[in-house]
Amino acid sequence: VHRFKAFLLVSVLLGLAVLLRQPLQGMTLTVVRFPLVVVESLLGIFVQFPRLPHLARQNTTLQQELASRQLELVRLRETLRHLTQANKLTHTVQDPQGLVASIIGRTVIPTQHTVTLDRGSRDGVMRHGLLLDVNGLVGYILEVHPQTSFAMLLTDPNSRLACLVERSRETGLLVGTGESLCRLIYLDLEADVVEGDRIVTAGLGGLFPKGILIGTVVKVIRNERKAQTMVWVRPSVKLNQLEEVLCLPPAEQSIVHSP
Repeated sequence: VHRFKAFLLVSVLLGLAVLLRQPLQGMTLTVVRFPLVVVESLLGIFVQFPRLPHLARQNTTLQQELASRQLELVRLRETLRHLTQANKLTHTVQDPQGLVASIIGRTVIPTQHTVTLDRGSRDGVMRHGLLLDVNGLVGYILEVHPQTSFAMLLTDPNSRLACLVERSRETGLLVGTGESLCRLIYLDLEADVVEGDRIVTAGLGGLFPKGILIGTVVKVIRNERKAQTMVWVRPSVKLNQLEEVLCLPPAEQSIVHSP
């Protein structure tokens, strides 16, 4: 019996030894190799350490070059957009004296609607010259300097322009309101004007040629007590989104084909 128990114990121990052999070998190898791995890593760090300042400078240079490339890409895209818009302007209004200008400034006073252009007398811009967009009239030049000029938009409160209803030929005066719409005044109670009518320049006063599109009637109110008709006009050009305009000489020096 004792011999049989001893035989069983030896068998169990041998079985455990066999089962634990592989994990023990793996642990032993890991423990033995760990210092070698650490030493190898430290040697790699010591070898690369002198190059760290150079790598840092190289990284900074690459970042600067990437930023420069991105900026150049933005400039190229903007140049392409500007050339595309300029091509549209010159083809829409076929006038050999036309000059495309970019808007480089806007007034900060909310009630004033004026802009600064990057073209001036050196480029041929003239005082009282017209400003056009592919969709219609924008405004006119107030002041001209050698390299820049100052222009008033249709919606400026000081803007005054003789105009007429394209369909019925009713004539009135378009005034700016300092907001997104203009008003057409001096119309009598029976004036033939309705919502949706197109408003164009009347060609009076010698400043604007006749027939240039200004905008569309969006509201009509007839005041019987004052015997007059009040009309609100939305400009055909989105003036707050303008970036380029076509500059033309005053009406007496230019023949303009309406958009």
